[in-house]
Amino acid sequence: MLRKSVIGAAVVMALGAQATVAATIEGKITNQAGTAVEGAEVRIEGSKQVTFTDASGYYKFSDVKAPHVHLHVYSPDYIHGDNDLGDISGDQVADFVLTPVSVENIVVTASVLGSSVLESVTPVSVIDEYQLRKIQAETLGETLKNTPGVHSTYFGPVASSPVIRGNDGPRVKIVQNGLDVSDVSRIGPDHNVAANSTSATQVEVLRGPATLQYGSGAIGGVVNVVDKRIPREVPAGLEGDVEANYATVNDGKFGRFNLTGGQNNIAFHVDGFKRKTDNVDIPGYASVNPDEDEQPGTLESSAMDTTNITAGLSLADDQGYFGFSVEKLDNLYGVPGHSHHHEEEHEGETEEEHAEHAGEEGTNLDVDMTRYQAAGEWYSPFKGISSLKFGAAYTDYEHVEIEDGQVGTRFTNQGSDIRLAATHADIDAWHGVFGLQYHNSDYAAEGEEAYTPPTETESMALFLVEQKKFGSVILELGGRLERTTYNADSIDFELEVAEHEEEHHDEEEGHEDEHHEDEHEEHELAFNFDEYAFTSSSLSAGVNWEYTPGYSVALTLSRNERAPSMQELFSAGQHLATQTFEVGLVFDMDEDGEVSENLRSVKEEVSNNIDLTFRKFSGDSGYTLSFFYNQADDYIYQSATDLTALAHGHEEEEEEVHDEHEEAEEHEEHAEEGTPVYYFNQDDATIYGVEAEGFVDLNVNWRVSVFGDYIRAKIDSDNLPRIPPLRLGSTISYEGEALSSELSVVWYDDQTKTTQYETATDGYTLVNASVDYRLSDTQDWTVYVRANNLFDEEARVHTSFLKDQAPLPGRNFTLGTRLSF
Repeated sequence: MLRKSVIGAAVVMALGAQATVAATIEGKITNQAGTAVEGAEVRIEGSKQVTFTDASGYYKFSDVKAPHVHLHVYSPDYIHGDNDLGDISGDQVADFVLTPVSVENIVVTASVLGSSVLESVTPVSVIDEYQLRKIQAETLGETLKNTPGVHSTYFGPVASSPVIRGNDGPRVKIVQNGLDVSDVSRIGPDHNVAANSTSATQVEVLRGPATLQYGSGAIGGVVNVVDKRIPREVPAGLEGDVEANYATVNDGKFGRFNLTGGQNNIAFHVDGFKRKTDNVDIPGYASVNPDEDEQPGTLESSAMDTTNITAGLSLADDQGYFGFSVEKLDNLYGVPGHSHHHEEEHEGETEEEHAEHAGEEGTNLDVDMTRYQAAGEWYSPFKGISSLKFGAAYTDYEHVEIEDGQVGTRFTNQGSDIRLAATHADIDAWHGVFGLQYHNSDYAAEGEEAYTPPTETESMALFLVEQKKFGSVILELGGRLERTTYNADSIDFELEVAEHEEEHHDEEEGHEDEHHEDEHEEHELAFNFDEYAFTSSSLSAGVNWEYTPGYSVALTLSRNERAPSMQELFSAGQHLATQTFEVGLVFDMDEDGEVSENLRSVKEEVSNNIDLTFRKFSGDSGYTLSFFYNQADDYIYQSATDLTALAHGHEEEEEEVHDEHEEAEEHEEHAEEGTPVYYFNQDDATIYGVEAEGFVDLNVNWRVSVFGDYIRAKIDSDNLPRIPPLRLGSTISYEGEALSSELSVVWYDDQTKTTQYETATDGYTLVNASVDYRLSDTQDWTVYVRANNLFDEEARVHTSFLKDQAPLPGRNFTLGTRLSF
């Protein structure tokens, strides 16, 4: 399917564009004070033609052949300008007056309209390349966790995904250059995100529903990792950087390189990194309630060894570009708290050997992924179409879970993602994009943790986003229609549950024969699934109004539908990462754990959302303040039961127990070793909160920044699980010609608003610092020191399934150097 799509796109791009008359377009760009804006980028939409203003603010295009001309002006220090000149037949003069801003106004590539941060009608954060290098962590979740509205699942330092407004898993889409990463990180929190941000030029976080462009899996938000693996243009010379650092908290060694170059019409890109760490140091014990054998100071099974290499090649000319890239990822990492409790003694094994064998137990994940990606753009292909963009990715992902040197479970996923988007010429000043997207996933798991059946997922969608400017007002409308189908293999669903009876028997009264009757029951059924199909529609309307120079307010109303994920539908087994036995939406189970042959009907999740954002972006201070309110119908969540699923093989063991007292003790031990049963349900939910960030420039060198967020999420009278607590943070930073430094403090409140099966989490405060020094004026050669968790605070993340087993790393110092050219 992918190969045919790539060939088809190449054939389309090979068709000739219509002949037009060449023209000259020129003008001057100034700010509101009449001062020339130097170095502003001026681009003709739907063409390769781009130029920059000189010291007087003047720009000029010669030999313009695009039939329909729409000019865009970009400068990070100003609100972006655009002017639709329409179908031109001769020379044109187009001047621009730009509004200055006090924050960097970056173009959001995750937006099909190419809106900037300050023009967006929805809340969005962009972490640029400079900031990324400062906050880069081992995982994507930990890299982004101090972004307003974003937290981390923190499954140890080796596997952490972003949590956006309390949403993670199937509600948060992770994409690389706009295309689904197609790993299995949405299936379980112990699975690392395969998206590589170490060579990213920026990472974009769309907070709130982004279903219009990315489908129902983006109902909670999108993280888009942007890099140069497929260059759109041929650079003037070789550019890139190299970096190396060492971290004390895990004896971590890291090195990377990033190169982009080319000649004539051929551009290339290559990047790679290597990271190797030991187990991470922690303050105190890993467990909240450590046993007598646990040793303090180290988080076991938290080492990693990762190698990644990416290479791309593209052809770029006046008609557009087309390129292809290949990425290879090898990642071996431990998973804290993932012991599968294989504690039985081996034949002939002494107690000492058994203890040593048990101490070596744990789980490592060995990831092998190859990702192929293609992208292209055809400028002005037809009359009425400014540009036609094509993107496709095919990911061959596999990881095996290695337990005590043996392969326990093997996960595989072959995923294809294809997008075709056309930007049409302005119609009555309406600027818009329409397109289609196709996604296919072939997922399978074999082994002990195969709690979902092999499933093929297929989705097809049409989308449309339109925008119009009325002076200082930007109006945006959009819609998406998506069809998702699931074809799951048949399964044998086996659930053995322990019953928690409160009866007490007095042996002295002769009731020995009544002791613990029917203490556990086993239910097993075979299921053959029909095709499950869902049709999801989403609509959105937003407005951004600069009501006075330097101040704006944005309001978005949206209705979004989400198809249930494969895991939510078909889960039927032990999910050892979350230490639960999961029962999916399709199964009908009563309070005794008995599963019926009847399958439940399932509905799409429907979310009605309001986002209100205030921004100040001029002068020596600025802020962004966002309020959101989501009312979700048929919200999908896991509810606790009073049942405990027993591990296989307990019956055989119990048959060997003859004494009734020993049998009772053995049964209680087995119940403790079992995992609680959680049942997927649907109900109405309410989620609301606030996010804020701001800054004040004390002078040209010193800046004080603050941020914070708060969220409430509940179903009826109960709270939703793993919701982040109130958080406040502040940073004081210095920027000089050679020296820059930061000192930050982030405070997390206690989280006591928990659901019935959660425990509360104590608050904590983290203090971090960094110093960068530029050694050379001719080349950007920098040495740096980072210090994290300076006071060695014990911190447990409430959004983590492992909060009682895996605290955050202790005090860490990182020493590194980076050379950019």
